[in-house]
Amino acid sequence: MIYEELMGFRKTCRICMKRGAEEIHNGSEFDFDPPVVSYWSQWLGHRQPYLLIVGQDFGNVSYFIRHRGMDGPENETNENLRRLLLEAGIKAEKAPDADPAVPVFLTNSILCLKSGPMNAPIKERWVDACAQNHLASLIRYLDPKIVVAMGKMGWRAVRRVFALVQAPPAITVAAGQSWDLETGTRVFRSFIAADLVW
Repeated sequence: MIYEELMGFRKTCRICMKRGAEEIHNGSEFDFDPPVVSYWSQWLGHRQPYLLIVGQDFGNVSYFIRHRGMDGPENETNENLRRLLLEAGIKAEKAPDADPAVPVFLTNSILCLKSGPMNAPIKERWVDACAQNHLASLIRYLDPKIVVAMGKMGWRAVRRVFALVQAPPAITVAAGQSWDLETGTRVFRSFIAADLVW
């Protein structure tokens, strides 16, 4: 599988819209939809990353329209994540400026956009469908050494892809733990970057 195929699958996917077309939208509905698998990867989207971070969601339709398919420069989650990466010895430019040299790829548990407010809940069925139909293929393509799941839904997606049935589903129990896989990948569970206080 090549990156362009993964991007095409994301752009043509309508699985979750079959049940609740008003609740979730594919960015390809807009003429400015960027040529990416994950909108978040426009900032950090290394094609051979050491580290893959799986967040919760990119945002809602209003945020996507307001920033023309990119992240806004005032995004607190990105700034907190940049600081966290710096603490780990990974220096990245401030988002949304692309930094292709940083060996990190950012994606989310769902690749579509929610209707309603930014803090609208993410449905588990969306995460499950996206994990099965998109995240699993992306992980095979990227083959990262480390995968970090951030937030409840990021953790749900990663647990599903790697079939981590022995790992606790509760985020409060799993946070800070890691699991070594036979593939050589190590999986970590973390809280979301937006919750970090500096």
